[in-house]
Amino acid sequence: MEMINESVAKKNWKMAFLCLAVYGLIAIRLIGFPQIPGGLNQDGAMGAVDARALSEYATDRYGTFMPAHFEAWRYGQMSVLLSYLTVPFIKLFGLTKLAMRLPMLLASLAGASGIYGIVKRLFGEKTGVTVLLFLAVNPWHFMQSRWALDCNLFPHMFVLGLYFLIKGFVKKRDLYLSMIFFGLCMFCYGVAFYMVPFFLLASCILLLLQKKVNLKDVLLCLLIYFGVSWPIYGTMLINFMKWETVRLPFVTMQFFAGNVRTADILLFSDNIGQQFLSNLRSLFDVVFLQKEDWIWNSVKGFGTMYKCSMPFILLGAVSVLIGAVKEKDVNKKAGCQLLLCFWLFSLLVGIMINYVNVNRINIIFYVHIIFAAVGIYFVIRKWRKTLYVILAAYGLLGVMFFHQYFTTWAQDMEKAFYADFVDALAYVKEYDCDCYYITPDTQYEGSSNVSEILTLFVFDVDAKYYQGEAGLEENRNRTYWDKFRYSNPPENLYAVPENTAYVFRSSIQDHFPKEQFCVTVFGDYAAAIPWYMINS
Repeated sequence: MEMINESVAKKNWKMAFLCLAVYGLIAIRLIGFPQIPGGLNQDGAMGAVDARALSEYATDRYGTFMPAHFEAWRYGQMSVLLSYLTVPFIKLFGLTKLAMRLPMLLASLAGASGIYGIVKRLFGEKTGVTVLLFLAVNPWHFMQSRWALDCNLFPHMFVLGLYFLIKGFVKKRDLYLSMIFFGLCMFCYGVAFYMVPFFLLASCILLLLQKKVNLKDVLLCLLIYFGVSWPIYGTMLINFMKWETVRLPFVTMQFFAGNVRTADILLFSDNIGQQFLSNLRSLFDVVFLQKEDWIWNSVKGFGTMYKCSMPFILLGAVSVLIGAVKEKDVNKKAGCQLLLCFWLFSLLVGIMINYVNVNRINIIFYVHIIFAAVGIYFVIRKWRKTLYVILAAYGLLGVMFFHQYFTTWAQDMEKAFYADFVDALAYVKEYDCDCYYITPDTQYEGSSNVSEILTLFVFDVDAKYYQGEAGLEENRNRTYWDKFRYSNPPENLYAVPENTAYVFRSSIQDHFPKEQFCVTVFGDYAAAIPWYMINS
């Protein structure tokens, strides 16, 4: 009876830690969501605007039917999967921050569950709880889950694929299910082309040699993978060969006249040798030294994993390597080998992408999180009293990180995500104007791309109207380009349509006579409305 009670007590403790980890993971991510970070990232807003068009017309904002890849900024394209996942949320909540950011939060939680499943299967339940606790306070996982960047969907889809691939050692249906997620990876981020096919090829060879799969399984997996991903492969082939756009009844594989992204790839560099060395240095700085990155990718002083985690990551990598060679359980051994493939091909991505930053190498952080959890639990198992030291250390780091995230970092991010500009747009939107003069000087002086996409989001501009259709009652037969003019205020304020509002840099507010305009300042930006419109 005493043995049974002790077993029940241990089980209860495990469940308590698991519940604590899950609760912490979710609850912390809901604090201030979706308002923090403030403002709007231009890529997230663009994905949401295209999702709004998809929800209404099954096109992007330019009118392309069911694109396999977005035209986005015209000169540089964007992956589509996050926008397609956003469609049902826009149907529910409209074009809002909540609808834009919720899909990434849910995908991040799904990715965390996949990581827990992988670690539990390969290293046991206690290590699985360890990885969830580590994830709960992990800076990278927390930060990327709270703003909607299309490429950050890639690691979540990949680890879900890996989870079902490892489960597939036992049940073949999970093996086939994994191919769906690996196929979806190709619609998440362009660098998936330098990672996923090579990982799958290496996995196929390993599993065939170990007789985990047979030729029939491989052929069926290939059929499922390409059955999901062929439209994006077709799009890449069309653009490589410079063929014309292919329009099918259910998808469009588009040719893009302009593409600056090839300049980011090592193989297209002018000096490949020199660029290779630069890429290695960038990879080492970002991933291993955790040097400061763009403000939206890391909080100063904390890195992506906390710098004190690197010894645990290295220890975990060694443990996984030993498991890949000496583990007696054939399923766990194969799983460890797949983790090493995951790591090696993630490093390959960092080498292939020029001057890599956190979001460009986002695929590597999940495997480092797994290594860290394995290393942490190894230390705790060897020296039990270190449990309290490690819990205290990461608890303190977590408190310090979240305090800075929700205070000073949040204030700085408002500038990085154009919060003042967005507030000024929301203010003038409340007035029924015939024309809006909106400054193009947001991201770059004189370049209206960011100003326009944020305006489309805030004003919830109809895609058909944006494409040039006039005659909509609420727009008084004015075309989109008549109504929204991305220009600084003209010298002659009277040579403009009546009922005109202005959004501009607050430094030029003296351009507007106080007796004729109500000027409202929103930090770096300001809005001007004629007094007669306010008083009417």
